[in-house]
Amino acid sequence: MAEARPVVAPDKETMSRPLDPVPRVVFLTDIVAPYAVAVLAALAEHVELTVLFCASTGSRGMPWDLNGALPFRHRIIGGLTKRRFDQTDVYLSPRVLAALRAARPDAVISSGFSFPTFYASLYCAARRIPLLIQSDGTSRSEATFTGPRRAARAYTVRVSAGAVANSMPSADRFAELGYPSHRIFSAPHSTDVEPFARVARQRSYGTSGTLRLLVTGRLIRRKGLDRLLRAFGTAAAARPGVSLDIVGSGPHEDVLRGLVRDLGITDRVRFRGFMSQEQLPRAYAEADAYAFPTLDDPFGIVLLEAAVSGLPIIASPRGGATPDLLDDGVSGLVRDPDDTAAWTQALVALADDPALRERLGRAAHMATIHRTPDAAAAGYARAVAAVLDGATAGAHPS
Repeated sequence: MAEARPVVAPDKETMSRPLDPVPRVVFLTDIVAPYAVAVLAALAEHVELTVLFCASTGSRGMPWDLNGALPFRHRIIGGLTKRRFDQTDVYLSPRVLAALRAARPDAVISSGFSFPTFYASLYCAARRIPLLIQSDGTSRSEATFTGPRRAARAYTVRVSAGAVANSMPSADRFAELGYPSHRIFSAPHSTDVEPFARVARQRSYGTSGTLRLLVTGRLIRRKGLDRLLRAFGTAAAARPGVSLDIVGSGPHEDVLRGLVRDLGITDRVRFRGFMSQEQLPRAYAEADAYAFPTLDDPFGIVLLEAAVSGLPIIASPRGGATPDLLDDGVSGLVRDPDDTAAWTQALVALADDPALRERLGRAAHMATIHRTPDAAAAGYARAVAAVLDGATAGAHPS
């Protein structure tokens, strides 16, 4: 691990003014996701932005409704895509090169250590323009990577001008990979937080003995919902006023429904299906607490939504968002998802103690309300300005 977290944080001057002259920037990423749209729209206020999406959707995509045209220049590249053994998508199409030539950027920001990033590195080398790598990957989420994935990271460190971290754990990971501190910049993951902040401003923290627990996201194995259900089953037996809402859809749903039946808690658990981004604030408003039992997540934007909504949270330490957003015992409760007894005790404690719920929920809200799309966009803008200027001076966040 790095001795300190070497991140160049966006300063107030960068956050308040566009770059002059305004550079042409390409942001190269995988699919159109609603939480990213807000940040990219804010970035378009700083730079002349073109977003290149490899595909309109993919393995991590959901049936999102983005309400029409995106508020920035963009193109969906398409082309050859393969699904890996771990159900992640690999975008193999060299159409990226033609799309970059058409956009004529002064700098490129590319997501992750991927084939599109490799193509971008070739383009940037030929045109002698800087390449920035954006990632939320962490030491934990990349611990099992071997062979080609490690080689891709070593290559990318050599050919890129800098790295943009979406969390403090991802900044640590960039440092482990070999980026010097002056080449690591911070653009904290964000979404349109205002609808969730409105929920927090109107929140009531309920009465003792009742707890409406919420979990949101894709229903896949690595989200750890089976662990949550086992802990919840024990808590529900001890506290009749406890219930659970599961918002989301995915291939693991039938397995989870079967587990709910086996545990005898069908009357206490509701599967509410997929909700659009516009519907989610209401789900957070109806809840008393939030669960994030992930077994492996580079980040987990749902945790940010829950925190901004003012919900008390029980979270797994295995998600990158947990150490980035929560302080155990202060703004949330951090428990390993394989420790069923610890999760059960945390659920019972929240059910019994509205004052604890309020203390944790208000602290989570205050700790995350500043993570706006504007703040994230300012981080990207500062990274672009630094690599275009050849800046070498780094700074630690205050």
